[in-house]
Amino acid sequence: MNTAVITAFLTYTVISAITPGPNNILALSSVSAHGLRRSVRVLAGMTCGFLVIMLLCAVFTITLTHVLPAVTGWLNIPGALYIVWLALKIVRSDPATAQGTSILLSFWTSFALQFANVKIILYGITALSAFVLPYTHNIAVVAVMSVSLALIGAAGNFCWAVAGHLFQALLRRHARAVNALLACLLLYSAIRLFI
Repeated sequence: MNTAVITAFLTYTVISAITPGPNNILALSSVSAHGLRRSVRVLAGMTCGFLVIMLLCAVFTITLTHVLPAVTGWLNIPGALYIVWLALKIVRSDPATAQGTSILLSFWTSFALQFANVKIILYGITALSAFVLPYTHNIAVVAVMSVSLALIGAAGNFCWAVAGHLFQALLRRHARAVNALLACLLLYSAIRLFI
């Protein structure tokens, strides 16, 4: 890979990682409601699940790129359901309690939710098929790039978590409005999967 391809790869992955998506909004919501320390297991579950998804994308990208249109259509359904479920959990949360909401997920729940997160699945497939596989099919390189994708995605989630931590008082003071806004953003994300 040359410098132009690496630059394009990094541009795509960083922008995808920091734009609003289910993981970013979950990280922000969890940390703003429960604090950074109590949300570590949610963030860790997302990160580990993200890594597994990226490795699975590495294993299956060659096959999936041949059937991508069909796979994308089927992935959108559980992805949209996951996003709507997350929006409902956020909008139903009780901002009046100091403990926050029922959105404080376990490690395994946030890990498992990654398998319905279409944004990261398509992020992995797109990055690998557009920026890696045209230049190499070396398993070690593809694996390293998959781990890199997971690390960049985790960094994006962490940025949103830090924002939730830094603005925790403000977010709690306006919790209903913030939860409604986050839920609307998630519903918009779910709708965008089909248009």
